Amino acid sequence: MTEKQIKQIRSQLPEGEHIDRMYRAFEGDIRVITKDRNGHETRYTVRFDADDNVTIKQF
Repeated sequence: MTEKQIKQIRSQLPEGEHIDRMYRAFEGDIRVITKDRNGHETRYTVRFDADDNVTIKQF
């Protein structure tokens, strides 16, 4: 992922969440795991559009 795409992901996260890790899943998509201030994890899948911009969708 490019720095631009990572910034796009960060801009879509709720207040207080930060990226903990990212990985390519066995199913082929990219997953983003975030943590909030209390340490709770939230999992997202990354979607790419035709211009390689990203959006995230919560599992």
